[in-house]
Amino acid sequence: KKLARRLLFDKSANDDHERSILTKLKQQCGGQFTSKMEGMVTDLTLAKENQTSFEEYLNNTPNTDPGIDLTVTVLTTGFWPSYKSFDLSLPAEMVKCVEVFKEFYSTKTKHRKLTWIYSLGTCNISGKFDPKTVELVVTTYQASALLLFNSSDRLSYSEIMSQLNLLDEDVIRLLHSLSCAKYKILNKEPNTKTIAPTDYFEFNSKFTDKMRRIK
Repeated sequence: KKLARRLLFDKSANDDHERSILTKLKQQCGGQFTSKMEGMVTDLTLAKENQTSFEEYLNNTPNTDPGIDLTVTVLTTGFWPSYKSFDLSLPAEMVKCVEVFKEFYSTKTKHRKLTWIYSLGTCNISGKFDPKTVELVVTTYQASALLLFNSSDRLSYSEIMSQLNLLDEDVIRLLHSLSCAKYKILNKEPNTKTIAPTDYFEFNSKFTDKMRRIK
């Protein structure tokens, strides 16, 4: 699990280092012990090549502009820890991206099924606040919640929950991170430290930070 986190979130010092550790482990514990971990490291190399060919596909195929910059890391199910995949209702902007990538992937292989793990995704979005625009580095879930406020000024807990199609515990954690944590991107009514199903949320247009880019 820790190797997966390092590889997926670019926290690894370098791939050669990971590979040399795996070689030592393999000598100590045998090939069966390290086969999945080796598969993970190889997967990421293949994923980078896949991303390059996706970008080439976009350049060479008219009418396939996904509208936003998209990087997809395709992994082999058997090698990685199992991650829950939720049927998050993606914003329209992201739905288009997913469709474009599916079309590209079907040109490469016919026999593989893509399962999207939105819980591991990150998005860079521009928050156009009154004082200035701040780039927000958020999870796919947080981005999906924030984009709802492009078309609504004020949303109730239940409206957000039904529009995102998430469970209570996920919605609570999500809204807490956006309205009660260090950066208050959303204003919450009533202004308490916990999230309740009766709460209402609004985009905090007055938000600002000395940094131009915040995580």
